[in-house]
Amino acid sequence: MIKPPPLDPQVRREIQRKAIHLSFIVLPLTLVRGFLPWPRTRGQWTLVLAIAVLVAIALDLARLHERRFRKFFGRFFGELIRHHEQSGLLGSTYLLLAALLAVGLFPRPIAAAAIGYTVLGDGLAAIFGRAYGGTRYFGKSLEGSLGGLLGCLAWAAYLVATGQLAAPIAITGALVASLVEFLPIPLDDNLGITLFSGYAMRLLWLPI
Repeated sequence: MIKPPPLDPQVRREIQRKAIHLSFIVLPLTLVRGFLPWPRTRGQWTLVLAIAVLVAIALDLARLHERRFRKFFGRFFGELIRHHEQSGLLGSTYLLLAALLAVGLFPRPIAAAAIGYTVLGDGLAAIFGRAYGGTRYFGKSLEGSLGGLLGCLAWAAYLVATGQLAAPIAITGALVASLVEFLPIPLDDNLGITLFSGYAMRLLWLPI
C-alpha cells in the first residue's frame, strides 16, 4: 500500500489553525436553517453575539496583559497564534465582532451569507495558499485566493439552492468577498470580508 507523503509542517499547522475558523460555519448555517429553539430573533442573536464578543475580548486582554494566563493559553494554542495576534486580538474575536455587526446591519439571509463567505473564503484561502501558493500579489497568493473563491461560490450555491438569496446577489457577495480577501485592505479580513460583501449584497437585495 502506497502511503501519501507527509504534510509539510507549515501546511499542517495552517490546517489546524483554520479548522477552528472553519468550524464557525455552524453560525451562519444556524442563522438560515433555525436549528436551535433559541436564539431566533435579531435581538436574541445580538445578545448572544454581544456576550460572546465581550468574553472573547476579556480573554484576549487577559492573554495580552496577564503573564500566567498568557503562559497557560500558549501551552494549548501557542502554535496556532499568528505573529500579529501575539500583541493584538485573535482572529476569532474579530470574526465574532464581524458576526455581531452583520446581524445588526443586514437582513438575516445577507448576514448569514456574509459570515459564511468570511468563514469559508478566508479559511480556505489560507489553507490553499500555504499548500499551493506560488504566484504572489499584494503579499498573498493567487492560488490561495482561488481556493477561497471556490469556497465562497460553494456557499453561494447552497444559499441559492435553499432559497435564501437570488443567484445574482449571492454570486456578487462571493466575488466581492474574494476580492476583499485578496486586496491589501488595512482592515482585518474577518471584518473586511463580512462588511464589504454584506453591503454589496444589501444594495442588490430584494426578498425572494
